[in-house]
Amino acid sequence: MSDALDSQFRDTDRRVRDTDRRVSDLDSRLDDLEGKHERLKSRFGYTEDLDHELRSLRDDISGLETTTEEVDGRVDELDDRVKATERTVKRITQHVRLLEGQIMAAGNIPPADLDTFTKDQRTLAATMESGWDAADVLLTSTLRTHHQNRVQRFHDAQARHQATREEAVALVGTLLSTPYNTQPHAKAATKLRSVIAREATEHQGLARQASEARTSTAALAADRAATADKQPAIAAGQRAEQRLTLALRSNLADAVSNRLLLPAWFATVLGPAPPARDTERWLECATRVLLYRLTYHVDDQVLALGPCPDPEDEHQHQWWEELTTELRPW
Repeated sequence: MSDALDSQFRDTDRRVRDTDRRVSDLDSRLDDLEGKHERLKSRFGYTEDLDHELRSLRDDISGLETTTEEVDGRVDELDDRVKATERTVKRITQHVRLLEGQIMAAGNIPPADLDTFTKDQRTLAATMESGWDAADVLLTSTLRTHHQNRVQRFHDAQARHQATREEAVALVGTLLSTPYNTQPHAKAATKLRSVIAREATEHQGLARQASEARTSTAALAADRAATADKQPAIAAGQRAEQRLTLALRSNLADAVSNRLLLPAWFATVLGPAPPARDTERWLECATRVLLYRLTYHVDDQVLALGPCPDPEDEHQHQWWEELTTELRPW
């Protein structure tokens, strides 16, 4: 009972600490929103609704901070309140982004062209994809390790079996060299029976492992041959990806530093400008979105990643899911 209560207490403590962290993050995000709101008020006259919502949010977050200090069996209720506040902050963030975009558009700020790629960049993207296709032929690191371990276990079993047989031969030699009814002879006979039983068990185990070991040995040999054959394409793909990443990152950095009007599909998921915090992570995520659009010829002006790709296209679908997850915090 004591262990159960202790476990429950630790779980509650963990959830409260997580809630504290989320409330602190909300408070910080609200500070950013209030700063942006003050700047918007000087440019637009219809932000009164934001005034009310931001004041309400500030009161809610203050209440949440008080509640986390007094929590006693109310963790679920507190978690629901934090989730509701997070949804509200996200909605207001979208509103602020819309107003910021309208300000930039009204100021005749030139648009940033993030959808035009050079012929060389498209060639590099094709080289990068070819490198991925070549790498897909190879074993994954997990599967390669699995085969290596299986072969090693078989070799270890062979070594143990050989040692057991040598031990049996030595015991037979002892039996032949010692008189019957003597203690050394009886001791060797007893041990020999045990060793013979062990050898039989190990022999059966080897028989079971032999087929799997042969399969893994063949798979590793084929992988080595494929690696030698595909390595040039893989290396070229990696170099192409590095060049593209640097070029797209540079283009985006130029657009941001020149305060150009970013496309609607970009601002929808990443905002009209980099955030004050985690700017480097934001830039990396945005660059990967540009690389995805280039690689898969996405030209949708609303959806940054376009529609969800067919799951049968494993590489694109996995990348789409990864980027979708990365974009959520922004």
